[in-house]
Amino acid sequence: MSGTRSMRWVVVLGMVVAAAVGGGSPVRAGEITWRFFSYISPSDFHSHMNKAMAEDITKATGGRLTIEHYGAGELPYRAGDVLKAVASNQIQMGQVGAGLVAGDAPELDVFSVPFLCTTFADFAVAMQAIEEVPDRTLTEKYGIRVVMNWPIPGQNIWSTEKIARIADLKGKKIRTWNPLQVVMLQQLGAVPTSLDPAEVVTALQRKVVDGAITSSLSANDWKAYDLIKYGYMLNFTMAHQLTLANAKALDALPADLRAIVDEKIREWTAKYYAAAEEADAAAMENMQKNGVTLTVPEEEDVKAVREQLRPMWEAWGKENGAVAADLLQRVMAALQ
Repeated sequence: MSGTRSMRWVVVLGMVVAAAVGGGSPVRAGEITWRFFSYISPSDFHSHMNKAMAEDITKATGGRLTIEHYGAGELPYRAGDVLKAVASNQIQMGQVGAGLVAGDAPELDVFSVPFLCTTFADFAVAMQAIEEVPDRTLTEKYGIRVVMNWPIPGQNIWSTEKIARIADLKGKKIRTWNPLQVVMLQQLGAVPTSLDPAEVVTALQRKVVDGAITSSLSANDWKAYDLIKYGYMLNFTMAHQLTLANAKALDALPADLRAIVDEKIREWTAKYYAAAEEADAAAMENMQKNGVTLTVPEEEDVKAVREQLRPMWEAWGKENGAVAADLLQRVMAALQ
């Protein structure tokens, strides 16, 4: 066969393959595999939920779309890597807290503004108010779709020594996981120390920190009750979790598979909300069973610190651009 005829056959073959994969022919079982990464341990609540959803979608598609779930330590990524790993299609799906990617998308971290949104009910109302903004922003900036927004329970301060009042935070070294927590603790006289979730237990063991900001859910998952014996239940923010998908990978799905994925995401969003709230209550109960004393702050103390930190709200909106200012106004209006 001559070089010219050989080249023609290569071109024809390429067109046939392209038509079979991206055209009218259905994708056969096993032809599409996605990797879905959770930034925390495979044994944690987030990973359990994500793995169950991945398995459900795989089953619903008859295996034509297989979603393989991985937790922290099972792939070479940390929390701060998730956004870029999804954007570059190293993984097709990922889950991460908005506060953990505030370096790349600070304008989306509105739920980290202290004392702005503090309950599950408020989070649900606020999410309706901000609508499509997180999805649109990450699609435009990084080619990433936000397929689900959901809450992790209120953020509190877990410590080795009892904190009974805001004043007791002075001089304490406390783990933080987003920039707004750093500013908050500085204003309250504490010493913020930024740590990835996987580093918290080791830092407590080595007494690098006196305590950590996290939810009761995460504290319980980490078995932090072996190291800390006090929880100061400020509940100052709800942590906004983003479930992400690479936009090109999502758009490349055949229409019937995309419809299944969209339907399953809607179905699982309600499950994530309900499971997070139930797990929060169970986690607090277990923390207390394991010797952790939970201190509910005095109402006057909460009111005073909220007023002290209120200037952070508008400052955050101004510092992070038009999208941040818009999100802040939407949430404030929704929660009035």
